[in-house]
Amino acid sequence: MKRIAWILLVGVLLVGAAQAAYVELSAPSQITVGQTLMVTGTSIGLNPGFSTDLIFYRYSGTKTEIARTRIVVQQGGTFSASFSTSGLAAGTYLLELVDPMPGGNAAFGSGVKNIIYVDLINRQNEITITSPLTQPFTGLLSLRGSIKDAGNNGTQLQVDHSGRTIFGPLYIPTLDDTFSTDVTITDGGIYTALFSDAKGYIGSAQFTVSQPAQTTAVTTVPTTTHQASATAQASRSQPAYFAVDTMPGTVTISTSSGIDWVLEFIDENGQLITVNERGTIGGETVTLTATKGGTVYAEVYPLTYSDQGSVTLTATNADSVTTCTTCVSLFATTPAPTTTQKSPFPAFLALIALALALPVIARRR
Repeated sequence: MKRIAWILLVGVLLVGAAQAAYVELSAPSQITVGQTLMVTGTSIGLNPGFSTDLIFYRYSGTKTEIARTRIVVQQGGTFSASFSTSGLAAGTYLLELVDPMPGGNAAFGSGVKNIIYVDLINRQNEITITSPLTQPFTGLLSLRGSIKDAGNNGTQLQVDHSGRTIFGPLYIPTLDDTFSTDVTITDGGIYTALFSDAKGYIGSAQFTVSQPAQTTAVTTVPTTTHQASATAQASRSQPAYFAVDTMPGTVTISTSSGIDWVLEFIDENGQLITVNERGTIGGETVTLTATKGGTVYAEVYPLTYSDQGSVTLTATNADSVTTCTTCVSLFATTPAPTTTQKSPFPAFLALIALALALPVIARRR
C-alpha cells in the first residue's frame, strides 16, 4: 500500500512539473524619459487567455511600484504591454511578471525570465526652446530653439495634437545646433513637439495655441488671392533680376530656400531695400504696401561667392512675376557725382589786366 502511495505522489509531482510554463519578458535595456516602454513576452505551456499582472517598479535596492497592467496570453503564447515614462526620474527600473500561483504550485517553471531591468536616461535638458510656449493662432506653429551637440546634423521632429500626429516624423535642418521651422495648424489647443536624433528620443516641448477668433458669418464676395512666381539662375557675379507687377494692397515677396540668398528690391518710391535674415534655413521674405499697384523690381544673389543655383521668386497679391533682362542698370552701383570747382586764377588775372589798361585808356582821352 505504501508503495502505491509513493508511486501516486511521484506521478503528481511529474504532472506538476510538466504543467509548469516557460515565460520570457523582453524590453529595451535603456530608454529616454518620455518614451513609452514597450514590453513583449513569449511563453511555452500557457494557454491562450491566461492572464496575470505585469508590474513596473522603481528599483534602488528596494522596489517601489510605479504602475501595473494585466497581460493576456494570445495564440502562439505571446503577450504585450506598455508603460508611460513621462515625468519619471532617471534611474533603474524593474519589470516583473507575477506568477499567479507562487510556491509549490508555481505556474512558471525553472529558468523563467519574468524579471528584467530597464535604465531610464533623461535628455530633456539637451533641448532649449526659444519660441513662445503660448502662441496666438495664426495658422502656423512657430518652433525655434537649439539642441545640444546637434551641429548641422538635423533633428527628427514629430508634432502631435489631440491624439494624432499632424507633422512628421521628419528630419528638419539644424545650423550650429539651432533649428527653426513653422508647422501648419488648423486649430488651437495643445501641441506637443517631439525631438529625436541618431541616438534615439531626446525629449519634447508643449505649446498652447489660442483658439481662432470666432467671427459672425456675413455674406461676402469671394476674393481670389493672386500669386505668381518665376525662376532664374543666380550667382554672386550674375544675379537674377525680376519684375513684379503688384496689385494695390499688401504684397509679400519671398525667395526659395536652400541657399543663403540676398534679396534687394526697389519699392514704389524708388527706395532700394536689402534683406538677408534667414540664411539657408528658409527663404528671404519681405512684405510691403503697394498704394497704387505697379512694378517692383527685385535682384537676388547668393551671399557667398562660392554659391550659385536656381532661385524662385514668389509674390502674393501680384498679377505676374517675370524675369527681367533690362533691370541690371537699376541696381548698378553709380558713384555719387562730384562737382569740379573752377580755378579762381583766370578771373584774378583779368582784373589785373583791366586795372593796368584803365590808365592807358584815360591818357588817350
